Amino acid sequence: MPTDSWGLPLTTSEDAAAHYRDGVERMLGYLPGVAEALERAIAADPTFALPHSQLALFYLFRGEAESAGRHAREAERLADGASERERRHAAILGAPIAGRGAEAAGWIDEHLAETPRDAPIVLQWLGGNFYSGGVQKRERMLEQFDRLAPSFGDDWWFLSWHAFANHEMDDLDRAEALVSRSLELRRSNGQAAHAHAHVFFERHDTPGGADWLGGWLTEFPHRAGFHRHLTWHQALFLLANGRPAEALGLHDEKIRPGADEAGDAMGAVADGASLLWRCRLHDSDAAFDWREIAELAERAFPRAGTVWVDVHRAMALAALGDETQIGSLLDGLREAGERGHPTADAVARPVIEALWAFGAGDYATAADGLSAVREQLVTLGGSNAQRDVFEETLVEARLRAGQIEEATALLRERLERGATPRDLFREGRALSADGELTAAQASLRRARELWAAADDDSAELRRLDGLLN
Repeated sequence: MPTDSWGLPLTTSEDAAAHYRDGVERMLGYLPGVAEALERAIAADPTFALPHSQLALFYLFRGEAESAGRHAREAERLADGASERERRHAAILGAPIAGRGAEAAGWIDEHLAETPRDAPIVLQWLGGNFYSGGVQKRERMLEQFDRLAPSFGDDWWFLSWHAFANHEMDDLDRAEALVSRSLELRRSNGQAAHAHAHVFFERHDTPGGADWLGGWLTEFPHRAGFHRHLTWHQALFLLANGRPAEALGLHDEKIRPGADEAGDAMGAVADGASLLWRCRLHDSDAAFDWREIAELAERAFPRAGTVWVDVHRAMALAALGDETQIGSLLDGLREAGERGHPTADAVARPVIEALWAFGAGDYATAADGLSAVREQLVTLGGSNAQRDVFEETLVEARLRAGQIEEATALLRERLERGATPRDLFREGRALSADGELTAAQASLRRARELWAAADDDSAELRRLDGLLN
């Protein structure tokens, strides 16, 4: 009987199965050609349910709800003639599209207990946990991947995500070993490159990260949907290295909405907004087009409650000073909370109010608002690297509000995890404001040494040089 890439039986022909394997592996490796391969599987066997399930997810990620719903319904209809495993598979992957995501959580646990090597279902579990896993989502992710590891063994895709689970919990040596093996098995592997970029970020080796990822991206197809997010990681490395002009060049070329036709809407909003917001925090004097981010978020996610999008949309609205739209977004989050959404009103709304205050120059209110929900920020979704924009905003808000003691405490926490030139620069600013000029100069000089290859004409570096004696 034909099987998928993990040895699970498929109710179809070998020809259709081969195209299905190709499509799924392209999807899991973030390579182009996903839809084309899955459509070939359907053409080879119009009664084969699972290609429709994968296409439903593919279109859901791209923000194309109508196509996602059509394929999800067709998958469940065709699965009636398939095996019990395939019926469950189709029902689980279609559940979020049909508004049954909460029910699917229990189905996934039962399914993986019986069929742990069903990789698309593992990915579905991962997505739910990533964006709705609560405060313990990182711990739960590592527990799940440790539990599944014996079933997958030396599998290129699983190793890449097992590495991700480890670096999110600060086991960077184990993460690097796992991701290195994944890349050995399959070099053109977007998720392994992604995990490797995170290891560089968590180690604060941003020069090494920029060199490695910049080289690897030259080998990765530009049409791949994940090319934009990996380019965003490269832009973060460049920003950390004091090279905002190059980072903004990548934004215009690949990251901003519309620059990457193969990418997903959620990623376009989050990546674009968080990069520009960081540039704003870093004193960039460039002009940004925030409206295209706000319009994409409203178009693809018109109803508040997809909180990862909502908080990034708020960055654009705060930068634009769009009080009407920010008010509507806050009202929608309150309503979502009343409907039972666990984080919309309790976490996302205070974050958005803080971002609005920061945009309006009310830094004390912004700092207090972000500080109040700091321990709950993980519940919004995203990775450690993605959520760092909120902590950066908190640090800047404390500094700009003149709350030097609080800012210094935050910076000491960050510097204990690893010295970065930008945090040393901020520490120098804080110490200067507190009258500790000798210590301030030491921090500023160290920052300048680490930024030896930075853009000399950047606003941030000009400010640093102005503080140095």
